Amino acid sequence: MNHLYYHDPLLKKWVSIELEAISSDGERWTAPMITAKFKEIVNNIGDVRQEITVVQKEFEKEIDNVSNNINNIEKLIGDVSKFKVIGDNLVDKIINEFNQRSVNVKDFGAKGDGTTDDTVAFEKAIGSGFSSIFVPDGTYMVKGIKLPSFTRLHGNGMRSVIKLHPDTSPTAHVITNKDYTNGNSYIVIEDLLVDWNLNKKNNKIGSGPNASCVNITNSQFVWVKNVHAKDAGLHGFDVTSPKYNSSSDGAEYYQPKGSKYVWIDNCTAWNFGDDGFTTHFSDFVFISNCYSYDGNGSAHAAGKSNTNGFELDDGSRHMWLINCHSRKNCRGFEVKAHALAPAAQNVHLINCSSENDIRGFDFRHIGFHRASDPISKSAFNVSATNCTALCPIFNNLYEGLTPRALVISAFRNVNVNNFTAIGDPSYDYKGNPAIATQFKSRNINLNNISISNFKTAEADIYVYGGSQKSDNVNMSNINCFESARVGIVIGSKTANVKLTNASLIGYGRKDSVGVYCSNSQAFIFGVTAEKYGKASTIAGYDYSFVPNNLKAGTRIATTSGHAKTTTSFIAASSGVPEATGESSAVIATTGGAKAKGVRTGVFSSSGGSSVSGSRSTVMSSNDSHIEGENVSRTILSSGGVKLGASDRYMVVGGYGEKPARSNIKWMLNSMNGDISATGKINGGATFSDYAEYFESLDGQSIPTGTIVTLEKNKIRPAQKSEYMLGVISETAGAVLGGAEVYWKGRYLKNEFGGLIYEDVLDEKTGEYVKMPVENPEWKTKKEYLSRDQRPEWNIVGLVGQVYIRIDETVEVGDCIEANNGMATKSKDSSQHWRVMEITKPYSKKDGYGVAICFIR
Repeated sequence: MNHLYYHDPLLKKWVSIELEAISSDGERWTAPMITAKFKEIVNNIGDVRQEITVVQKEFEKEIDNVSNNINNIEKLIGDVSKFKVIGDNLVDKIINEFNQRSVNVKDFGAKGDGTTDDTVAFEKAIGSGFSSIFVPDGTYMVKGIKLPSFTRLHGNGMRSVIKLHPDTSPTAHVITNKDYTNGNSYIVIEDLLVDWNLNKKNNKIGSGPNASCVNITNSQFVWVKNVHAKDAGLHGFDVTSPKYNSSSDGAEYYQPKGSKYVWIDNCTAWNFGDDGFTTHFSDFVFISNCYSYDGNGSAHAAGKSNTNGFELDDGSRHMWLINCHSRKNCRGFEVKAHALAPAAQNVHLINCSSENDIRGFDFRHIGFHRASDPISKSAFNVSATNCTALCPIFNNLYEGLTPRALVISAFRNVNVNNFTAIGDPSYDYKGNPAIATQFKSRNINLNNISISNFKTAEADIYVYGGSQKSDNVNMSNINCFESARVGIVIGSKTANVKLTNASLIGYGRKDSVGVYCSNSQAFIFGVTAEKYGKASTIAGYDYSFVPNNLKAGTRIATTSGHAKTTTSFIAASSGVPEATGESSAVIATTGGAKAKGVRTGVFSSSGGSSVSGSRSTVMSSNDSHIEGENVSRTILSSGGVKLGASDRYMVVGGYGEKPARSNIKWMLNSMNGDISATGKINGGATFSDYAEYFESLDGQSIPTGTIVTLEKNKIRPAQKSEYMLGVISETAGAVLGGAEVYWKGRYLKNEFGGLIYEDVLDEKTGEYVKMPVENPEWKTKKEYLSRDQRPEWNIVGLVGQVYIRIDETVEVGDCIEANNGMATKSKDSSQHWRVMEITKPYSKKDGYGVAICFIR
């Protein structure tokens, strides 16, 4: 018996009631059972009318209080005006809303026999919504199910199969929502197997959102749980707007009427024509605990199937994928957009894994990759946390697409944390990188990355350079173990790449490199490389280790300070030090030292010492300053010394209470070679003399201690009664005429021997500098030997205490004269050369003695 009857006094006849309409959780009641239950309740009520009245009044007060404080609930459950229930207040409506209709589709004629068209039965069971429709075990052939708002469609899992009828249009969805124009809300789909049926008479799918197992269009607050999508013509699951962008739309246009607040949990998709799970122009979609595998690519031309496990596509925003797995698809997880649509953004992948996909994780915006393409205005904000790419491989879905664990193209603000890439050491990756950032991607953080077993890959991580370079990439805490030929490659023209805290271990391949950087612009710190042929190659230089390369303005071991430029450096300093010029440094200072100019430095100094200009230094000094825009000035070991704008090419030192140029005590002038000092100059030897270089007459060296005379402009040993010029000396405290730096005739001189000067433009400073005029006969390429390296040039002591060779006639206090270059006693008391001490008595064996004489 399927019906119960009651007598309607208005109609004056008996009217049937469907038993299911008054069922509760599947329990059915007969008329006698209802009558008996009613009598039992009446008997139990008794005379409690007064008590009920009191309780009712108190309850109404509480209801009113709740109603007055529940204004925000609509934000959580949607527009209450759409509730098809009655009630005096919001609480009444909410309570009545959940007193829905619960039906079994078989009660409306569904057969579930895998042959009969059950579409009409589902339509009757669903009605106008506000129903829970149960689908028992069986295979239900339909031409598409459309769910209105406030509808729950549920079954017994894989035993409840909803499959498209063979006569169904090829563009139809198996399950979708009803109202694409005005939208739907509060739909639950769970515990079903949904089959698009590849054996239909016509499987030629169309363009746009069509031919999916489960399609959610212009809907909000939708839950899909424990649903399995099989053999989809296009997508297993698609959360979307009614249309995709076309050629008339642009990369900044968002399709209206996308879906919002959609949860897909514990679902699977396999053997689909395009993507297992995908989203378009929708917001706040949460996909969790889902599995997508074995896409067939039938929606595309053979060998060109971008058939992905999970694809967050055009215009998708605020997406979360959690605990999902992809296997044997083109791309496992793709965050992307086509050229005529905005990119997916604010996408978060958490605990997701890819197995045997061509590319495990791929983030890209098509049409914004090449050097001539514009920068994407929408490709932003993607994160992947605790994700794994396992053994990416080539497959036939997309011919020529190279296997990679992770690829980032065109996107900016990408954060990848705790990412693991595991390759197959026996698989041929054909020299492709495991992880790549490329095609104008920017602002990328790769942190806690572990890579292993990509032995035939070219690189574990490749930051591509060139005209479409990736840049602003930060890599930290990287582990590479027995993997690619090159651990990490940083390409050309990159300017802002950081690599810190990396441990790279190769497997002994001779041509392998731990870190390869085509230029010296990368910031590298704390990186080790073992078992590579070369630990690193940086800007063309090979290293047996990975050098630290600290780029940009730096402060180290300082309590404060300002390193203004990318090449400024402050270390071990206090008192607000400043390094504000390019290539400037302040090291080991106190009192707020300042290096203001280009290529300037303050070192080991105090009292706020400072330096301006270019190529200038203050070192080991206190309260000393170089001022003005000039070049090549140094203050050394001084206190209170100042150089001004007119000073150049000099080294000075001095001391004073207050900084002033007048405190300079000595100066070395690099322009003219002058040495100036206000104090005395002391010789280093016990006995010292003043000496000059002279060339010997015979071109040979003359023995030390020999008295010499002049013959024209050359010297020879002096004979008796000849003029004594001086003595060949090894103890000279000051020696002139050495011409140690260049040939004596290099510069032109005037008739008095002075240098001839001219004004020469300094191209670096734009100022004129006085420089000596070079002799046209000077040969710059000819090697020059200084006089101390040539035997014909001898040092002749001219004034002071010198060692002289003596014969047997000489005693202390004697005046001497020359005899074939040797000193002998002179009877001429007017002779001014006198013996002070005999240091070696005359020896017949040696043929001479040695005495110290004062000569003048």
